[in-house]
Amino acid sequence: MDRGWYLRFGFVLALTIGAWLALWPSLGGSERDWWRAPTWVRETFHNRIAQGLDIQGGLRLQYEVEVDEAVEERRDLRAQQVTERLCQKFEICAEGDPATREQLEETRARVRVETAGPQGFRARFTNADDVGQLDRDLVQSFGDLRELGREASTVTLELSDASVESLRETSVQQARETIANRVDEMGLREAAVMARDTDIVVELPGASEEDFEQIRQVIARTARLEFNVVDDLGEVVQGLSDVPEGIERTTEVVSAGEDHPQVVSHYLLASGAGARERLQAYVATLASSGQIPDDHTLALGETSSGEDEDGEGGEEAWRTYYLYRRAELTGGAVSDAAVSVNPDDNSPYVSLTFDANGARTFERLTGSNTKRRMAIVLDDRVASAPVIQQRIAGGRAQITLGGFRQYNEILNEANQLVIVLRAGALPASIRPANEQLIGPTLGSDSVAQGLLGAAMGVILVLLFMGFYYQMGGIVANVMVLFNLLYLLALLAVFQATLTLPGIAGVALTIGMAVDANVLINERIRDEMRLGKSARSAVELGFQRAFWSIFDSQLTTFIAGVVLYQYGTGPIRGFAVTLMMGIATSLFTGVFCSKVMFDWLVRGLKVQRLRVG
Repeated sequence: MDRGWYLRFGFVLALTIGAWLALWPSLGGSERDWWRAPTWVRETFHNRIAQGLDIQGGLRLQYEVEVDEAVEERRDLRAQQVTERLCQKFEICAEGDPATREQLEETRARVRVETAGPQGFRARFTNADDVGQLDRDLVQSFGDLRELGREASTVTLELSDASVESLRETSVQQARETIANRVDEMGLREAAVMARDTDIVVELPGASEEDFEQIRQVIARTARLEFNVVDDLGEVVQGLSDVPEGIERTTEVVSAGEDHPQVVSHYLLASGAGARERLQAYVATLASSGQIPDDHTLALGETSSGEDEDGEGGEEAWRTYYLYRRAELTGGAVSDAAVSVNPDDNSPYVSLTFDANGARTFERLTGSNTKRRMAIVLDDRVASAPVIQQRIAGGRAQITLGGFRQYNEILNEANQLVIVLRAGALPASIRPANEQLIGPTLGSDSVAQGLLGAAMGVILVLLFMGFYYQMGGIVANVMVLFNLLYLLALLAVFQATLTLPGIAGVALTIGMAVDANVLINERIRDEMRLGKSARSAVELGFQRAFWSIFDSQLTTFIAGVVLYQYGTGPIRGFAVTLMMGIATSLFTGVFCSKVMFDWLVRGLKVQRLRVG
């Protein structure tokens, strides 16, 4: 035997041992079962083959992505950017530097940008001579805006249809990736997350009813984090004349900047059962009637309605904060999040670390708004609104989740918030469409019968190959077993979820592996009929059968790629198993079987090779 054969044999042997060690922990079994993997194997090879929903049951969640919300946010962003560009055109702010709030207020005195439909907005100029500043070059520089028309001192713009369609598709894909990241952060790596049109489907095999609520809360949370400055000098709430029953208008003395250390700020307060819903409905009415300016918003935050007779915190209540709509900083700038505990009162909170750009923005934000309140808004809810005492450098902040709840409840929310902040915020809200716990659709009896049927099929194939092709059939049978071992090991390494379609893919792989060996054996037999020696017949048989094998496997692989690209759920599981099986079939059918045939004709020097 030459040196090259020993190298090939060593490679196959090492790969086979590694494949068995990777697969062994997935075989399971109790401590008393002889086939159970030793402790050191289970600790070294952590990945396992997971059983799918149709085998062991689990949790299936379906959500609809509110893509229209993403379009509206892009519209609002473009409206804000147009205002900032006009600020530069008017030479109110310098190009390249972020506009301050005072500069934007001065710009809005000359042009007011307001929404016009779900994907458009209007720029109303105070002076008709300024309309020319919003020229075609400025509009086209955004790439996704188009001008609808100009009337006197008003210019109407909207997002192009192509950009809206692209944004809808991107929002769904981003939502899918974000949810997949959240699932990974929770350690549920066997889960499947799929996008179907505007829906996201999450399948969690083996999830119990106890885990249902926590998983649902983590997945569905938008986790949109924004830092907005509070406008305590605004008079919107003060100017309300008719406040409905169950909602009261009240005041507080706060700091509204270095020039206004003490001002009386008005806000709305609702307490008792249904306080949040009642207050949300009234704020929505104010917004729809135009009583809240486009550049401001009334956000809600949890508070207390006072003290009870025992001097303890009163009933839960909700209040409003009058905020500038423009978010000075968002959760996209957060590089890390962790749960920490306040040593003063032993209360948990979430500590944030910003990336380099976020740290600079946060430092500038706190420096230019000293002695003003900054609201930390999480999912449209004000978590806290502390007063900025001084410029804050270092890129760190914290979110207190207080409220009036038990310690464990606050700690659980903090842990969930850390998960979603690390994974990123959803690009748009998602609405539950279908949530259900399902049992295994196959049942234990059906699974047992399916395994028995698959085993019988493999045994019959092995018996036929051994009987018909004799020595060549034995080689083919060994390659089929090697192929099955390598395929299952690959599924374990990639922590694949094995479902009924996946099992079908494994069965098809066995057939493909046998097909390759049939072609090789037939070519070897043809060469031996022409009077070639066993060694020459093996060499020529492999050479002349290779391209036929490769072509057949390649066409099937292309079909698998198409199924994976356009299929969903079970179809993609079948496609993945099929493509992996084709790769292992080529390796075992061409490379490994050649090593074994060379051992027969070169090592054992078999002169009469029986191949049927």
